[in-house]
Amino acid sequence: MSLSPIQAVLVLTVVVALGFVWYYGGRGRWRSSLEARLVYGVPWGTVVTVAIVVSFYLLVQGGVRHWSRPLALPFVSWSYLYPTGLLTAGIAHASPEHLISNVIGTLTLAPIAEYAWGHYPPSRGSSDESTGIVGSGAGEGWLARPAVRALVVFPGVLLVTAFVTALFSLGPGLGFSGVVFAIAGFTAVNHPISTVVAIVTSRALRVLYVAFTQPVARATIDPGAPGPPDWAGIGFQVHALGFLIGVLLGVAALHHGRRRPTIERVFFGTLLFGLAQALWLIAWSGEGDVYFLYRGVGVVLVLLLTMLIAVAVAGSDRPLPRPLSPLPWTPTRRQFAVGWLVLITLVLMASLAAVATAGGPLLLTVGVLLLSYVLLALPALPPVLPDRWLSGPISRRQSAIVGVIVVTVLVATPSVLFGLVAVGGDAVPGSGGVEAGDYTVTYEENATSGHTPTIDLGDDEVFASQQSGVIVVSDDREIWTVGVHEEVLEHKGDATVEVGGIGWSETVHAERTGWEVLGNGTAYVVDLEANGETTRSFESEPVRAATRIDGHTIHVVPATDGFRLRVSRDGSRIGEAAIPNADETTRAGEVRFTTREGDAGVRVFATIDGTTVQIAEREEYSTGDDSNRIDLV
Repeated sequence: MSLSPIQAVLVLTVVVALGFVWYYGGRGRWRSSLEARLVYGVPWGTVVTVAIVVSFYLLVQGGVRHWSRPLALPFVSWSYLYPTGLLTAGIAHASPEHLISNVIGTLTLAPIAEYAWGHYPPSRGSSDESTGIVGSGAGEGWLARPAVRALVVFPGVLLVTAFVTALFSLGPGLGFSGVVFAIAGFTAVNHPISTVVAIVTSRALRVLYVAFTQPVARATIDPGAPGPPDWAGIGFQVHALGFLIGVLLGVAALHHGRRRPTIERVFFGTLLFGLAQALWLIAWSGEGDVYFLYRGVGVVLVLLLTMLIAVAVAGSDRPLPRPLSPLPWTPTRRQFAVGWLVLITLVLMASLAAVATAGGPLLLTVGVLLLSYVLLALPALPPVLPDRWLSGPISRRQSAIVGVIVVTVLVATPSVLFGLVAVGGDAVPGSGGVEAGDYTVTYEENATSGHTPTIDLGDDEVFASQQSGVIVVSDDREIWTVGVHEEVLEHKGDATVEVGGIGWSETVHAERTGWEVLGNGTAYVVDLEANGETTRSFESEPVRAATRIDGHTIHVVPATDGFRLRVSRDGSRIGEAAIPNADETTRAGEVRFTTREGDAGVRVFATIDGTTVQIAEREEYSTGDDSNRIDLV
């Protein structure tokens, strides 16, 4: 690809600007500061991680051949019964924009986390008071080796986090953004100000990327293909989960380094990140095409979570208050905790007994009861631990840490229900499917989702949604999804679906042809092409024209050889004929049909006894380069 003059000037200007800052901004000081924590001053772990993610996109997802149309379906975490998806969903991406967004986020945030952790093992008790960074020490063991810490441990932790966020994704997940938010959670509690600066830097890098790839933007008044709002496709639950995981790892790193940032820095750094990066985003889809964004509720939750995190990171080590102390006799914390555990255990046993006798979805109910028991028991565990495990009373900061753990569990566990699904034996709707490897691709309207729970839920309506469009099904991979939505195909007229697996891929092309019948909807057909063969996948019902002519009723009827015009009167069919080509005429019974092509499009008219009315107009499609990408995570 050759660079345009504008692109070349942009690259040169960026290089000169960075060189200017490096030369006049104390290059020696920067280098010595970085080399004190990183091997040769380079964040090798970040480089290795980004290389793995980009290489997966280019080589495994086929981005080298089709940069803008990667193979994504087989790498989504569809179900716990599909291990390939669970292992790959955290590093695979749905589009170039999806990939670049997460790569930029990693490049701006991960070096801060890598610098805080360091390539050199920390020496306990040796710290720089001006920066709060634990000093380098000799260390022992394999974990003390800088190359291992830089090239294995740091990337390994990020890849494990990618797996965990895919495992606990609320529905199908795809993308590295859960890890990016985990990195942000780690840096927000270790270096709050640097995290805020990194977010601004990330936005600036996105502007530079868009300026380079699209130095001159061209737009039309075409609104593009219909689809849900941008925020409806964001994996907000995975973002929150990743952030909380990062916070817990950051708290552990602070404890290991025996340092603690100020509470106001943690509060404002976490709050600014949460508001700027839409950690408040809570969205849901309602009936039909209605989507809800609970922005107000989300902002309130971010504020509450920020206060909890600030206390967990930099809160007081004073013991929790004892509000019952004025009474003549008060139980100790251990006695109170034991009493609480006994109480909730009795309630659990009674609930299990009631469930066993009442029937219903036993496994699901027992799971919910056990989860509730664990969450209620967690705060009571520290006081009952042996003294050698816990020294002294429970502090405010320790209780806040337990609170963060409880919130993390609450965010993660609802995803288990959506992971325990499988594709049913009769999951392929209709009879017009085409085979591509272990996939079946078809088109259908109002098809019931083929995912069924693997446990008895009693009411399975949550998995029984009605969907329309190009549907992709694979029993082997537990995939049942809409590859191209009905509205998008209606807008564009054609679309492609990439299916495949590791080492192979196939393309299924869908094409829609239709006629907008005057006053009463559209008659249309959808053909699928795979392996050089075309299959009629779907034909809509005949559509009656709203206008009657001399008592005659006219229907536009989809057929295997095109579209036909059916004429009836008083409920009896009089005749039928194919829609004529442009500027040609045909007859069906007493009605003469003419097709005319002009600036307004291709239209069909019916004439009888000198009276002419319009019957239908050929469906026109957008020629723009729209896409139907939804970045799952």
